[in-house]
Amino acid sequence: MRMNRPGRLSLTSAVIAEIVILATLGSYLLPGGQDLYLYYLPFARGCLSCGFAPYHAAWILFPLTLVPEPLAAPLLTFITLVGLVAIARRVGGNPLVVLLAFPTFAQVWLGQIDVIVAAGLAIALTARSPYWRGAGLVLASIKPQTAGAAILILLWVDRDRWRVLLLPALVFALSLIVYGPDWPLRWLLESQRPPEHLWRTATLYPLGLAAFAALFWLRGRREKMTGALLASALGIPFYGSYAYVTFLPFISPIWAVPASYLWLLAYPLEGRAALHLAWILPLALLLYLLRPALKMGLSHRAGLHA
Repeated sequence: MRMNRPGRLSLTSAVIAEIVILATLGSYLLPGGQDLYLYYLPFARGCLSCGFAPYHAAWILFPLTLVPEPLAAPLLTFITLVGLVAIARRVGGNPLVVLLAFPTFAQVWLGQIDVIVAAGLAIALTARSPYWRGAGLVLASIKPQTAGAAILILLWVDRDRWRVLLLPALVFALSLIVYGPDWPLRWLLESQRPPEHLWRTATLYPLGLAAFAALFWLRGRREKMTGALLASALGIPFYGSYAYVTFLPFISPIWAVPASYLWLLAYPLEGRAALHLAWILPLALLLYLLRPALKMGLSHRAGLHA
Protein backbone atom coordinates (compact mmCIF):
# COMPACT_ATOMS: atom_id res chain seq x y z
CA MET A 1 0.00 0.00 0.00
CA ARG A 2 2.77 2.41 0.90
CA MET A 3 4.61 1.74 -2.36
CA ASN A 4 1.55 2.80 -4.37
CA ARG A 5 1.17 6.15 -2.71
CA PRO A 6 3.88 7.98 -4.69
CA GLY A 7 2.36 6.64 -7.92
CA ARG A 8 -1.07 7.87 -6.93
CA LEU A 9 0.27 11.27 -6.05
CA SER A 10 2.21 11.58 -9.30
CA LEU A 11 -0.83 10.50 -11.31
CA THR A 12 -2.98 13.12 -9.57
CA SER A 13 -0.33 15.76 -10.17
CA ALA A 14 -0.10 14.75 -13.84
CA VAL A 15 -3.86 15.05 -14.28
CA ILE A 16 -3.85 18.44 -12.56
CA ALA A 17 -0.98 19.66 -14.75
CA GLU A 18 -2.77 18.46 -17.88
CA ILE A 19 -5.97 20.28 -16.90
CA VAL A 20 -4.05 23.50 -16.22
CA ILE A 21 -2.10 23.35 -19.49
CA LEU A 22 -5.10 22.47 -21.68
CA ALA A 23 -7.33 25.09 -20.07
CA THR A 24 -4.67 27.79 -20.41
CA LEU A 25 -4.11 26.98 -24.07
CA GLY A 26 -7.85 26.76 -24.65
CA SER A 27 -8.42 30.20 -23.14
CA TYR A 28 -5.95 31.59 -25.67
CA LEU A 29 -7.35 29.79 -28.71
CA LEU A 30 -11.08 29.86 -27.93
CA PRO A 31 -13.46 32.76 -27.27
CA GLY A 32 -14.15 33.52 -23.63
CA GLY A 33 -13.13 35.78 -20.77
CA GLN A 34 -15.93 38.25 -21.43
CA ASP A 35 -16.16 39.44 -17.81
CA LEU A 36 -12.42 40.07 -17.74
CA TYR A 37 -12.48 42.14 -20.93
CA LEU A 38 -15.81 43.91 -20.39
CA TYR A 39 -15.57 44.67 -16.68
CA TYR A 40 -12.35 43.91 -14.83
CA LEU A 41 -9.69 45.19 -17.23
CA PRO A 42 -11.51 48.52 -17.80
CA PHE A 43 -12.02 48.72 -14.03
CA ALA A 44 -8.33 48.12 -13.33
CA ARG A 45 -7.45 50.81 -15.90
CA GLY A 46 -9.53 53.44 -14.12
CA CYS A 47 -13.18 52.97 -15.13
CA LEU A 48 -14.34 52.56 -11.55
CA SER A 49 -18.01 52.18 -12.47
CA CYS A 50 -17.20 49.30 -14.85
CA GLY A 51 -16.27 46.53 -12.43
CA PHE A 52 -19.01 46.67 -9.77
CA ALA A 53 -16.29 46.04 -7.18
CA PRO A 54 -15.06 48.18 -4.26
CA TYR A 55 -12.65 50.72 -5.66
CA HIS A 56 -9.56 49.43 -3.86
CA ALA A 57 -9.94 46.21 -5.90
CA ALA A 58 -8.51 48.15 -8.87
CA TRP A 59 -5.12 48.16 -7.13
CA ILE A 60 -5.19 44.37 -6.73
CA LEU A 61 -6.25 43.80 -10.35
CA PHE A 62 -3.82 46.34 -11.84
CA PRO A 63 -1.09 43.77 -12.69
CA LEU A 64 -3.44 42.25 -15.28
CA THR A 65 -3.21 45.50 -17.25
CA LEU A 66 0.57 45.10 -17.66
CA VAL A 67 0.33 42.13 -20.04
CA PRO A 68 -0.77 42.28 -23.70
CA GLU A 69 -4.55 42.06 -23.83
CA PRO A 70 -4.70 38.77 -25.81
CA LEU A 71 -2.65 37.16 -23.04
CA ALA A 72 -4.74 38.49 -20.15
CA ALA A 73 -7.34 35.69 -20.28
CA PRO A 74 -4.78 32.85 -20.53
CA LEU A 75 -2.80 34.41 -17.68
CA LEU A 76 -5.90 34.72 -15.51
CA THR A 77 -6.85 31.12 -16.35
CA PHE A 78 -3.41 29.90 -15.30
CA ILE A 79 -3.48 31.95 -12.08
CA THR A 80 -7.00 30.75 -11.30
CA LEU A 81 -6.30 27.04 -11.74
CA VAL A 82 -2.86 26.99 -10.12
CA GLY A 83 -4.16 29.21 -7.35
CA LEU A 84 -7.15 26.96 -6.61
CA VAL A 85 -4.89 23.90 -6.49
CA ALA A 86 -2.49 25.66 -4.10
CA ILE A 87 -5.35 26.84 -1.88
CA ALA A 88 -6.95 23.39 -1.73
CA ARG A 89 -3.63 21.82 -0.77
CA ARG A 90 -3.00 24.49 1.82
CA VAL A 91 -6.30 23.94 3.61
CA GLY A 92 -6.53 20.18 3.11
CA GLY A 93 -9.11 20.17 0.33
CA ASN A 94 -9.17 18.00 -2.78
CA PRO A 95 -7.61 19.97 -5.66
CA LEU A 96 -8.85 17.56 -8.32
CA VAL A 97 -12.44 17.94 -7.13
CA VAL A 98 -12.03 21.73 -7.25
CA LEU A 99 -10.65 21.66 -10.81
CA LEU A 100 -13.30 19.28 -12.16
CA ALA A 101 -16.31 21.00 -10.59
CA PHE A 102 -18.48 23.10 -12.88
CA PRO A 103 -17.92 26.45 -11.09
CA THR A 104 -14.22 26.27 -12.00
CA PHE A 105 -15.14 25.83 -15.65
CA ALA A 106 -17.39 28.89 -15.28
CA GLN A 107 -14.54 30.92 -13.75
CA VAL A 108 -12.28 30.17 -16.69
CA TRP A 109 -14.94 30.64 -19.34
CA LEU A 110 -16.16 33.97 -17.99
CA GLY A 111 -12.81 35.37 -16.85
CA GLN A 112 -13.84 35.82 -13.23
CA ILE A 113 -11.53 36.71 -10.33
CA ASP A 114 -12.85 34.70 -7.38
CA VAL A 115 -9.54 32.90 -6.96
CA ILE A 116 -8.31 36.12 -5.33
CA VAL A 117 -11.17 35.95 -2.83
CA ALA A 118 -10.49 32.28 -2.07
CA ALA A 119 -6.77 33.00 -1.63
CA GLY A 120 -7.53 35.83 0.75
CA LEU A 121 -9.80 33.65 2.86
CA ALA A 122 -7.19 30.88 2.98
CA ILE A 123 -4.55 33.36 4.16
CA ALA A 124 -6.92 34.86 6.73
CA LEU A 125 -7.76 31.37 8.00
CA THR A 126 -4.28 29.82 8.16
CA ALA A 127 -1.66 32.57 8.56
CA ARG A 128 0.03 32.84 11.95
CA SER A 129 0.72 36.56 11.72
CA PRO A 130 -2.30 38.81 12.36
CA TYR A 131 -0.96 41.21 9.75
CA TRP A 132 -0.91 38.47 7.10
CA ARG A 133 -4.43 37.55 8.14
CA GLY A 134 -5.36 41.18 7.61
CA ALA A 135 -3.79 41.09 4.14
CA GLY A 136 -5.95 38.07 3.40
CA LEU A 137 -9.06 39.99 4.38
CA VAL A 138 -8.07 42.80 2.01
CA LEU A 139 -7.90 40.31 -0.86
CA ALA A 140 -11.21 38.69 0.11
CA SER A 141 -12.91 42.09 0.37
CA ILE A 142 -12.87 42.70 -3.39
CA LYS A 143 -16.17 40.77 -3.53
CA PRO A 144 -18.21 41.61 -0.42
CA GLN A 145 -21.33 39.85 -1.71
CA THR A 146 -19.32 36.63 -1.82
CA ALA A 147 -17.02 36.89 1.20
CA GLY A 148 -18.53 39.58 3.42
CA ALA A 149 -20.18 37.18 5.86
CA ALA A 150 -17.08 34.97 5.99
CA ILE A 151 -14.88 38.01 6.71
CA LEU A 152 -17.12 39.01 9.62
CA ILE A 153 -17.00 35.46 11.01
CA LEU A 154 -13.19 35.34 10.80
CA LEU A 155 -12.92 38.66 12.58
CA TRP A 156 -15.42 37.62 15.26
CA VAL A 157 -13.51 34.46 16.19
CA ASP A 158 -10.04 36.02 15.96
CA ARG A 159 -8.71 36.99 19.39
CA ASP A 160 -6.20 39.33 17.75
CA ARG A 161 -8.83 41.05 15.62
CA TRP A 162 -7.61 44.60 16.24
CA ARG A 163 -4.17 43.86 14.81
CA VAL A 164 -5.81 41.89 11.99
CA LEU A 165 -7.85 44.98 11.14
CA LEU A 166 -4.81 47.27 10.92
CA LEU A 167 -3.95 46.66 7.25
CA PRO A 168 -7.58 46.64 6.03
CA ALA A 169 -8.12 49.93 7.89
CA LEU A 170 -5.03 51.48 6.28
CA VAL A 171 -6.13 50.34 2.81
CA PHE A 172 -9.61 51.73 3.39
CA ALA A 173 -8.23 55.06 4.65
CA LEU A 174 -5.93 55.33 1.63
CA SER A 175 -8.85 54.57 -0.71
CA LEU A 176 -10.83 57.43 0.85
CA ILE A 177 -7.92 59.78 0.12
CA VAL A 178 -7.45 58.55 -3.46
CA TYR A 179 -11.09 58.13 -4.54
CA GLY A 180 -12.84 60.57 -2.23
CA PRO A 181 -14.69 60.02 1.05
CA ASP A 182 -17.95 59.32 -0.78
CA TRP A 183 -16.68 56.40 -2.89
CA PRO A 184 -18.39 53.73 -0.74
CA LEU A 185 -21.74 55.42 -1.38
CA ARG A 186 -21.02 55.76 -5.10
CA TRP A 187 -20.01 52.11 -5.27
CA LEU A 188 -23.15 50.98 -3.43
CA LEU A 189 -25.35 52.93 -5.84
CA GLU A 190 -23.51 51.51 -8.86
CA SER A 191 -23.66 47.95 -7.55
CA GLN A 192 -27.46 48.13 -7.28
CA ARG A 193 -27.58 48.03 -11.10
CA PRO A 194 -25.41 45.08 -12.09
CA PRO A 195 -25.73 43.74 -15.65
CA GLU A 196 -28.19 40.92 -16.25
CA HIS A 197 -26.42 37.64 -15.65
CA LEU A 198 -27.92 34.13 -15.72
CA TRP A 199 -25.21 33.05 -13.32
CA ARG A 200 -26.81 35.16 -10.58
CA THR A 201 -30.19 33.40 -10.74
CA ALA A 202 -29.25 30.53 -8.40
CA THR A 203 -29.55 32.53 -5.18
CA LEU A 204 -32.62 31.69 -3.07
CA TYR A 205 -32.93 35.20 -1.60
CA PRO A 206 -34.82 36.02 0.59
CA LEU A 207 -35.67 32.49 1.80
CA GLY A 208 -32.05 31.48 1.49
CA LEU A 209 -31.10 33.90 4.27
CA ALA A 210 -32.37 31.23 6.67
CA ALA A 211 -29.22 29.26 5.83
CA PHE A 212 -27.22 31.60 8.07
CA ALA A 213 -28.93 29.96 11.06
CA ALA A 214 -26.63 27.00 10.42
CA LEU A 215 -23.72 29.04 11.81
CA PHE A 216 -25.08 28.58 15.33
CA TRP A 217 -24.55 24.80 15.08
CA LEU A 218 -21.09 24.86 13.53
CA ARG A 219 -17.92 24.67 15.60
CA GLY A 220 -14.43 25.76 14.66
CA ARG A 221 -13.13 28.69 12.62
CA ARG A 222 -12.93 26.82 9.34
CA GLU A 223 -16.40 25.29 9.71
CA LYS A 224 -17.99 28.62 10.57
CA MET A 225 -16.23 30.42 7.72
CA THR A 226 -17.18 27.70 5.24
CA GLY A 227 -20.75 27.75 6.53
CA ALA A 228 -20.86 31.51 5.99
CA LEU A 229 -19.68 31.07 2.39
CA LEU A 230 -22.32 28.41 1.71
CA ALA A 231 -25.08 30.45 3.34
CA SER A 232 -24.02 33.48 1.28
CA ALA A 233 -24.32 31.41 -1.90
CA LEU A 234 -27.88 30.53 -0.93
CA GLY A 235 -29.11 33.80 0.53
CA ILE A 236 -27.22 36.83 -0.80
CA PRO A 237 -28.71 38.58 -3.87
CA PHE A 238 -26.42 39.20 -6.86
CA TYR A 239 -24.35 36.14 -5.87
CA GLY A 240 -23.00 34.39 -8.99
CA SER A 241 -22.86 30.61 -9.06
CA TYR A 242 -19.40 30.87 -10.65
CA ALA A 243 -18.26 32.14 -7.24
CA TYR A 244 -18.79 28.68 -5.73
CA VAL A 245 -15.05 28.22 -6.23
CA THR A 246 -14.55 30.30 -3.10
CA PHE A 247 -15.89 27.51 -0.86
CA LEU A 248 -14.89 24.40 -2.84
CA PRO A 249 -11.24 24.35 -1.66
CA PHE A 250 -12.49 24.30 1.95
CA ILE A 251 -15.12 21.59 1.48
CA SER A 252 -14.54 19.27 -1.48
CA PRO A 253 -15.95 15.76 -1.09
CA ILE A 254 -15.68 13.71 -4.26
CA TRP A 255 -19.46 13.79 -4.86
CA ALA A 256 -19.31 17.58 -5.18
CA VAL A 257 -18.15 17.10 -8.79
CA PRO A 258 -21.32 15.38 -10.08
CA ALA A 259 -23.46 17.52 -7.75
CA SER A 260 -22.11 20.67 -9.42
CA TYR A 261 -23.52 19.46 -12.77
CA LEU A 262 -26.98 18.36 -11.56
CA TRP A 263 -28.57 21.57 -12.84
CA LEU A 264 -27.87 20.28 -16.35
CA LEU A 265 -30.65 17.71 -15.92
CA ALA A 266 -33.11 20.57 -16.45
CA TYR A 267 -31.25 21.91 -19.50
CA PRO A 268 -33.38 20.07 -22.08
CA LEU A 269 -36.48 21.81 -20.68
CA GLU A 270 -35.13 25.21 -19.61
CA GLY A 271 -31.95 25.76 -21.61
CA ARG A 272 -29.41 28.06 -19.97
CA ALA A 273 -32.09 29.24 -17.54
CA ALA A 274 -31.57 25.90 -15.76
CA LEU A 275 -28.64 27.59 -14.02
CA HIS A 276 -31.13 28.79 -11.41
CA LEU A 277 -30.91 25.25 -9.98
CA ALA A 278 -27.17 25.51 -9.25
CA TRP A 279 -28.08 26.13 -5.58
CA ILE A 280 -28.24 22.33 -5.25
CA LEU A 281 -24.47 22.28 -4.69
CA PRO A 282 -24.16 24.79 -1.80
CA LEU A 283 -27.28 23.40 -0.11
CA ALA A 284 -25.95 19.83 -0.28
CA LEU A 285 -22.55 20.93 1.02
CA LEU A 286 -24.12 22.90 3.86
CA LEU A 287 -26.07 19.82 4.98
CA TYR A 288 -22.86 17.79 4.68
CA LEU A 289 -21.05 20.34 6.85
CA LEU A 290 -23.83 20.12 9.43
CA ARG A 291 -23.63 16.32 9.73
CA PRO A 292 -21.74 16.24 13.07
CA ALA A 293 -24.21 18.69 14.66
CA LEU A 294 -27.18 16.78 13.26
CA LYS A 295 -25.80 13.45 14.52
CA MET A 296 -25.19 14.94 17.95
CA GLY A 297 -28.71 16.30 18.07
CA LEU A 298 -30.21 12.96 17.06
CA SER A 299 -28.07 11.14 19.62
CA HIS A 300 -29.18 13.57 22.32
CA ARG A 301 -32.85 13.06 21.45
CA ALA A 302 -32.38 9.29 21.43
CA GLY A 303 -30.80 9.54 24.89
CA LEU A 304 -33.72 11.53 26.23
CA HIS A 305 -36.19 8.94 24.97
CA ALA A 306 -34.17 5.97 26.25
